[in-house]
Amino acid sequence: MEKVLNNQQVRPGSATQFMHAIFSSDDEMLTFYLTLNRFINPSSYLVERSDGRRLEDLANVLRNNMAAFEAVHNYKNISVKDVVRGFGMHMMNTQVSNAKRLQSADIVGSFIDCIVNTTKNTWQFKQMYLVNYIHLENVKYLQKRLNTESDEENSSKALI
Repeated sequence: MEKVLNNQQVRPGSATQFMHAIFSSDDEMLTFYLTLNRFINPSSYLVERSDGRRLEDLANVLRNNMAAFEAVHNYKNISVKDVVRGFGMHMMNTQVSNAKRLQSADIVGSFIDCIVNTTKNTWQFKQMYLVNYIHLENVKYLQKRLNTESDEENSSKALI
């Protein structure tokens, strides 16, 4: 891997612009992301795996995190109005025991609390999404670098 990144060659808007501002070399970045993977995905260290495979595991975790944050951020798909309407009909049903109605009221109350708390923290989910996105872009960059290096090694071996 290239030992030192040339910070002057980074154009604004580059997917790896944050990486170039934080890490002084590709090796430093690789070490950071392999260590991060060890914390996030310790099971990938229970068997012998290449650095590329461990980066792939980390990328999958980051993609799944982003999908989860995006789903929570899109809370508007949950229709509280429909929940309340259905709950009202259920509460008016005299064939349902009072104990069951109280249990249902607790469940719906918890659900509405969850929705309210989620909507209060949407800015945090956006922030967590962006952090995961930046890390995922850096991991993709490293994967591309490792693939390029392995291709170069294979072509040089073929020449020998």
